[in-house]
Amino acid sequence: MTRTIRLALATFVAGFLVEGGTETFQFFSYGYAPPVWVGLYYLGLFTTGLGFYLMYRGFHQWYQSNPRSSLSRSRRLGIVLTFLIGGAGAVAVLDALEGPPGPGGPPALVVWIVGGLVALAFGNFFLGLVLLVERVVGRVARLILWTAFAWSLGVSVLTGYVIGHDILRLLVQFFTSPLALIASGASIAFVIAPLFVTYFLLATAYTDAHHRLRDRSLGRTPNPLGESHRSAPIGRPEVPR
Repeated sequence: MTRTIRLALATFVAGFLVEGGTETFQFFSYGYAPPVWVGLYYLGLFTTGLGFYLMYRGFHQWYQSNPRSSLSRSRRLGIVLTFLIGGAGAVAVLDALEGPPGPGGPPALVVWIVGGLVALAFGNFFLGLVLLVERVVGRVARLILWTAFAWSLGVSVLTGYVIGHDILRLLVQFFTSPLALIASGASIAFVIAPLFVTYFLLATAYTDAHHRLRDRSLGRTPNPLGESHRSAPIGRPEVPR
């Protein structure tokens, strides 16, 4: 079982590094001339697909030997409402700081709801990744995990704000010109790109978990991040789904 889980963790790390590298490139290449950057953006779509496929494989390998536990309905509902209301509220604060929108934009309530939905999607995904190994890693790696999660929430609010204000145009393109929708996503990709920080932090924490499980299988005390204590035993992570 431990070997399968270590393989899952290694697959996760590979996926995080691929996606983190993609987001880093998208972020720092945004200043290139538009034709060049859009071409690199399409290349990034491929590497993003590869990164998420590796993460999907990591989930599959993990749950082969460590079946997921189900959250209670009330706890799952609480998580959903927290992300939804918190994200909508944060976008509303940004709206208030930015001032009244220009003519032709969506109603403020629509922008806030879209922002809340984006925060829900980001929050649910990254919280699941944190809880997957939170009881396996040591103190330093646990701090790294929650820092990665906090950063992802900040990016989700900015992304929700941008998508919320552009939602009408995106919907029109979705129904009239899906290819144009893909191209128009380049500007949104730049807003999402700071997630490279989250992915690299997750890669660090998951590497710690991998080393601890490897050392445990060899009967050694894990000490990958300079800690002398043993990590908690593997349990069934409560991942919100």
